[in-house]
Amino acid sequence: MIQGWDNMKEQALTGLTVIDLSENITGPYCTKLLADMGAKVIKIEQPGLGDPSRLEGPFPGNKPDLNKSGLFNYLNNNKIGITLDLKTESGIEIAKKIISEADIIVENFKPGVMQQLGLGYEALRDLNPGLIMTSISNFGQTGKYRDYHATELIAQSMSGWVSSIGESTRQPLRAGGPLRLLDYISGTFAAFSTMTAVLGRRKSHKGEHIDVSTVEVGMLQRAYPTVQDSYPTSPVKTPKRFVMLPSIERCKNGNIAISLLTGQHWQDFCCMIEKYEWMEDPRFILLYDRLQHQQEFQQVLDEWLMQHTKEEVLEKGREWKVPVIPVPTFEEMLSFPQYVERNVFVSVDHPEMGKVVQPGAPFRMSETPWTIRSAAPLLGEHNHQIYDQELGLSKSKLQKLKAKGVI
Repeated sequence: MIQGWDNMKEQALTGLTVIDLSENITGPYCTKLLADMGAKVIKIEQPGLGDPSRLEGPFPGNKPDLNKSGLFNYLNNNKIGITLDLKTESGIEIAKKIISEADIIVENFKPGVMQQLGLGYEALRDLNPGLIMTSISNFGQTGKYRDYHATELIAQSMSGWVSSIGESTRQPLRAGGPLRLLDYISGTFAAFSTMTAVLGRRKSHKGEHIDVSTVEVGMLQRAYPTVQDSYPTSPVKTPKRFVMLPSIERCKNGNIAISLLTGQHWQDFCCMIEKYEWMEDPRFILLYDRLQHQQEFQQVLDEWLMQHTKEEVLEKGREWKVPVIPVPTFEEMLSFPQYVERNVFVSVDHPEMGKVVQPGAPFRMSETPWTIRSAAPLLGEHNHQIYDQELGLSKSKLQKLKAKGVI
């Protein structure tokens, strides 16, 4: 199904069975990470509608189609897809049969919903004592805010990201623009904590309930100001808003990124742009001072940059060991030599979308590699495999369940 990767039968998580009751990004990304490493992930969706991300796109030709969402198909490769109405008694009965044989269940409903369905951790633990249940929510399963609704913007605001981004004289900014960064990071932490519980179960022979809060995941990325706040009498070493100078800069034929993290970087940068007198100039040595004299600094730097191409600046950066890198567009990234050599982008064959280019994995494993074994499931694609072949439900039973809208 995929070009550029070894397709091995045995992977690191082969043998693990995961039930995916989650929707949108956080939960599906968690289970994607597990599925891509070999876990058997059974994704349960609502009949007729499916995961809401099926409606988000992008779509080929910009024509909405439940089976052609680029977002859904990226998040759900390697999964087995079935439909089941969890608001019916028959649906819950079937779900419990599936869960009874599973190792892990992942859900990201509003706190309390699983209990209302009769699928709370206590009930499922009695059914399957070794079950690991991972619940992902905005504010966690407990606390005053647990029932509050939240979006990426709200989660970033509550975790301190927004208040630290942007120019100090203007309104703060959301990180990543339209990208839902915290959703993906939360999914990553959910997968990490889930696998930690799997390892712990080897010793305890018991399952456990994992409570992941998206807002708290965001707060974890704010370690520096948290530690800094523990020393209120110490001088502030960084501005309240994160600003770098230089940063993303315009040169003769495009944009480049320059990052000066150490005093040695500053010295080398001065040599690179041939402003040797700046090495000991108190106006520019430290970031704080450069920001105070930004206009003078920027004017000289801009003049130098506009005399050089991206390629020339990159070469000078290499020569002087200054962190300099081009800022490629997405189209340029697809053919960027480093990414091509490491197969960063992969091609997936989808039965209705054809070949689709997606991001691969950011790591390489020599013996049990990441791979895509199958494209994301069509809505209800594997109903027959699970209900008939694995659960042994009769044909007449399946027909009745389908007629009632249960599957």
